[in-house]
Amino acid sequence: MLVKNHGGVTVVGIGSAGIKIVSLLSRKSLLVDRFAYISCDEGDFSTVEPKDTVLVESRVDQKLTPAMARGLALGSHGRIREVVNGSKVVFIVAGLGGATGSGLAPLVASVAQGCGATTVGVAVMPFEFEKKMKFYAGVSLRRLRASSRGVIVIDNDTLMRSSPADSTLTTLYDSANKAAVKALGSLLSKSSEGSKPIGLNKLFGTVLQDGYSLLGVSSSGAADKAEDALAGAVVSLSKLAEAKEANHAVVILNGNATLSGQEVGLAVGRLGSIIDNQAVDVEYGVDYSGSAQLQVSVLASGFRSTKYDDYDPLSKILGDRILDDEMDASLPEGLELLQPCD
Repeated sequence: MLVKNHGGVTVVGIGSAGIKIVSLLSRKSLLVDRFAYISCDEGDFSTVEPKDTVLVESRVDQKLTPAMARGLALGSHGRIREVVNGSKVVFIVAGLGGATGSGLAPLVASVAQGCGATTVGVAVMPFEFEKKMKFYAGVSLRRLRASSRGVIVIDNDTLMRSSPADSTLTTLYDSANKAAVKALGSLLSKSSEGSKPIGLNKLFGTVLQDGYSLLGVSSSGAADKAEDALAGAVVSLSKLAEAKEANHAVVILNGNATLSGQEVGLAVGRLGSIIDNQAVDVEYGVDYSGSAQLQVSVLASGFRSTKYDDYDPLSKILGDRILDDEMDASLPEGLELLQPCD
C-alpha cells in the first residue's frame, strides 16, 4: 500500500535503470521527502520497500515495446497518481531506450504535471553501442520534454569514461549508475558541515530553461585535479551539443577535505572561457563527502539541439505526429481502441 504523499519533493525511479539509480539515491541525505518506484517487472523491486512500488502488470509473458508498456499502464493510472499527488516537485528518473523507461517516463511526467507538480525528467541515454535502443530513446526524450518543465539528460558513454577498457558489461552499467548517483546526489544534497549545496531554487534556475539540460561528469586525481576534471566534464558536454550554447550552468565539485577554496574558485571561474561563452550564468556547489579523486559535474542548460536529434530521424519529416503514431502502435490485443494515456 502506497503511503499518502503530503507535499515536498518526490523522486520516482522507472524501469530497471531508474530504480537502481533512485534506490542508491535513497540512501543519501537529500532534499527529497519521498522515493517511489514503477516498473513492468517485479524483479526490479528487489532492493526497495514494497510499499513504495507500483507494478504495471501484463496478462501474459511477452516482450514489451514502449507502446505496450503505456497501454498496460492504463490500469495503473490511479496508483501512479497516488505516487505524485500532493508533491510540489517530482523528479522522474529513467533509462531511455528500453520498453519500460521509454514507455512510462513521459506518461508519469504527464500525470505529475496534471497533479500540479513541477516536473523534472532525468533521462539516462543508452550507450553508443546500443544502437537498437536509440530510436525509442529519441522519441521518448522528446515526449518527456513535452511533458515536463525541464529535462536533465545524462549520457551513459560520458559516465563510463573512467572504467577500465576490459570492464564487463555489468561493470560498465554499475559504473555509469554510480557516477549518475554521485552527480545527482550532489545536486540534491542537504546542507552539511563544511559543504555548500546548490539548493532547489538555484538548481531550477538552470534546469527550467528552454531546451535541454545536459550533465557532463569527469573525475581526476591529478595535481591540478579541479581544472583537469572541469575540462573533462566540458569535453563530455561537447560530445552531446555545442557547449558554447549553454546560457546557465551549475558546477558541482565532489571531493574531500583536500579540496581547497582556490581550486573551487578556479573551476567556477574557468567555465566560461573553457566553453567559449563568458556570458554563461554559473552557480556552484561543493560536496566534501567524496574522496581525493575529485568528481566535477557540470549541468548546463539552454541547448536547442543535441546529438539525440539524430536518434529519431522520422521527426524531421513527420514532426510531432510521430510521437503518437509510434508510441501508440502495437498495443496488446484488446487495447487498440482505448484512448492514449496522456
